Amino acid sequence: MKSTNLVLCSIVLSGVAAQAAAARGYEGAPRTELFNPSLSSCIRDTSAYKKAPPYVIGFSNAGLGDSWRVVALDELKQGAQDHKDVIKKLIITDAGHDDAKQVSDVQDLVSQGVDLLIVSANTEKALDPVVTRAMKRGIPVVMLDRRISSDHFVTYVNASDPLMGRIWAQWIVEKLHGKGNVVMLGGQAGSSPNENRMNPALEIFKQYPGIHILDTVYSDWSPVKAKQVMQAVIAKYGHTINAVWSAHGLQVPGSIEAFVEAGFKPGEIPMHTTADINGALQMAVKYKVPMLEVGDPPAQYRLAVSVALKVLAGVPVPCVVTVNSQIAVTPGDETPSVKGDLPFQDMIVPNGPPDMLITNDLGPAYSPSTAHIDYPH
Repeated sequence: MKSTNLVLCSIVLSGVAAQAAAARGYEGAPRTELFNPSLSSCIRDTSAYKKAPPYVIGFSNAGLGDSWRVVALDELKQGAQDHKDVIKKLIITDAGHDDAKQVSDVQDLVSQGVDLLIVSANTEKALDPVVTRAMKRGIPVVMLDRRISSDHFVTYVNASDPLMGRIWAQWIVEKLHGKGNVVMLGGQAGSSPNENRMNPALEIFKQYPGIHILDTVYSDWSPVKAKQVMQAVIAKYGHTINAVWSAHGLQVPGSIEAFVEAGFKPGEIPMHTTADINGALQMAVKYKVPMLEVGDPPAQYRLAVSVALKVLAGVPVPCVVTVNSQIAVTPGDETPSVKGDLPFQDMIVPNGPPDMLITNDLGPAYSPSTAHIDYPH
C-alpha cells in the first residue's frame, strides 16, 4: 500500500465525515483536572495583561510538517474567526521546523507590537530564551501543543502529554502481564510532545522488571521514516518484539507496513499505541493488530484562542489547560486500567483517507485539502 506517502489530497466525503462526527465519548471536565492528586491547582493571575480590545495576536508555528499540524492550524484560524469581534488581526508565522527561523519569527512578532503571543515551539530548549525575553517585555505568551523547557509563559494548552504516555505504557504492561519486549517509536526528539510522553511512559515501564526496552527510534512524526527505522528494528529483533509504544498515530501506518513487508501475518503484528490518525485504526482492523488510541485532538488550537482572550481580559487561567483525550481499544483488548470511552470501530472512517484526523471538530464538510478558513488578518 502507498499510505506512507501521506499527502493531503483526499476529499473527505460529507457522509464519511458525518460518521466520524457521530463518534462521541467522554465529554466531561478534563480528567487531568479531576484526577489531579494535588490539594491545589496552579492558577495564573493575568490581571497585569488586561487591556481593551481589539487585539493583535501573533502565532509562531513550529511548522506544517504533517497532516495533524495542517488541521490544527485551521482550528486556530477558526478560533480567531469565532472571535473576530475582538480580534483585529491574527499574524501567523511558519518556521518550517527550524529553531533559528522560529527564534527570528518570535522576535519579529514582538517588534510588530502584538498584544499576545501564541507559540508552538519546535524544540523545548532552543525557543526558551526568546519566549522568556518576550514575557520579560510584558507580552503574555500562551504555549500551544509544544512548550518550552522553563515555565516562563502564562499558560500551556495541550492534550496532556504525560497522560497519553502513561496510559499507553500501562496498557502495554497489562496486556503483556508484566513481561515482554517493547520498542519505543518516538516522534521528533527534543520536542515537548515526544519528551513529555516518552519519559512518563518509561517511568511506568521501569516499575516492571519483566518489561525490556529493546530499542528507541525516532520517526520525526513521519510514516515514511517510521517504516525505515522499524525495518531496521525488525531485522534485528524479529518476532521477539511484543509491543510498539508509539508517541502518536502519525508514524503508526509506517510501522505496521514494515511488519507486513517483513512477513508478519494478520494477528502476528505486535500491539501498537496510536492517536488521531484514521489510517492507523484502519490497519489495526485489517491486520488484527491490538491497538490503544488516546486522542490528541487538534481542537486544542481553537481552544488556545479562547484562552488567549481570557488572558487579555485579565481573567485567571490554569497554568496548564488540557483538552479531553478520547480513549478507544480494539475489541477484546481492554485491561483492568484501560477501558474505552467509545467503541473502537466507531472512531474509524472505513472509506476515509488514511491521513484523516478523526478527532477534528471543524464540521462534517471540512477537508484540509479544500478548506479555506476565513479569519481576521
